[in-house]
Amino acid sequence: MNFEYAKITRSRLMGSMGLITKYSDENNEVFEYYLLDCEGLGFCDYVRLENPTKQEAYMEEERLMGGLGENRIFISEDRALFLIQYFGRKNLEYEKPLPDGEEYYMNIIENYETEVTMEEMFPILCRKVTSEVEFINFMTMRFIAWDREALRYFCENEETAYMHITNINGTLLKNTVYEKGNGRYISKPIYEDSDGYYVCKIAFNIEKENDEYKVKSIFVTDKQPLYDFQVFDEISKNEFVDIYNLKEYDEFVDKFYTDNPFMMKSHLDEGTFFTRFNFNNNHVKQNVYVINNDLKAVYYVMEDKLYVGTYSKRDRDYINKLLIANYKDYISFDDAMCFEQNVLYDFAESGCDDFYYFIED
Repeated sequence: MNFEYAKITRSRLMGSMGLITKYSDENNEVFEYYLLDCEGLGFCDYVRLENPTKQEAYMEEERLMGGLGENRIFISEDRALFLIQYFGRKNLEYEKPLPDGEEYYMNIIENYETEVTMEEMFPILCRKVTSEVEFINFMTMRFIAWDREALRYFCENEETAYMHITNINGTLLKNTVYEKGNGRYISKPIYEDSDGYYVCKIAFNIEKENDEYKVKSIFVTDKQPLYDFQVFDEISKNEFVDIYNLKEYDEFVDKFYTDNPFMMKSHLDEGTFFTRFNFNNNHVKQNVYVINNDLKAVYYVMEDKLYVGTYSKRDRDYINKLLIANYKDYISFDDAMCFEQNVLYDFAESGCDDFYYFIED
């Protein structure tokens, strides 16, 4: 088959990327969708569609890429196959299971030959960093994730790239950046590791050369454990919950997901949960980064109720006006509440079918 195109999200600095390839001949079209995990898992999702409709191809692309928050760019076939091979070999190296469909991509992983290197791919895969604070947040995230590959690229001293404070690929939950002048910054991350939650201080010395930020040195100090409730207090935020009466559950869920394929869809015991992220990662540009600040709204659809969670008055007004305008045949307003912490996801995961009982309990 003939190669038509490949496209990828420029989301390497966030830790994962979506890759799509398309091949065709006179009679057939084949789309392949890869989720590439940059923190040791290799590629962790693969979908192959043969002769899909335009709507089916679009929905699968949005499912893969819509929540990653970065632009999509076209790349050459050689570079796309290099990435498939590179991340597939990570699965083999770390003994991580490959997704179903090995018969379609294993030959690439085992036998493809190319002169492309990850070092030349990095500026293509990473979005343009426009401020020092943004760079510090990304480097803190990569450091906590034990992402040696990213640190090797951005650190002037390769030994710095092999420093670590976590036992595994940790998760940055919150970070506060303090500027000290002359390219010196203090980063105060709260993060999750294999054995619990921690806070520490990281001193960065950075500089800008050839229009690209680089890390000159990293120094870590004051690592301390945190209790669960302390972390929860740090990352929790107010949640508006609007409640609607719902009819035609199955029809509504199908239509809602068809209209919004970029949302993350999860099937739970009592209903269907949708998560809507912002279409960018601009929360990384803030002096105080919080992992869930890219969350725009959550929707929990039960048999006869729709619950909508939002996190600012502006988003609340926009999201609910849009819902009423687009789905007035299915929903009618019932109630509204505001909470000092996130409750809707906990309710959905609890398996409880009565929201009022859940919040009282």
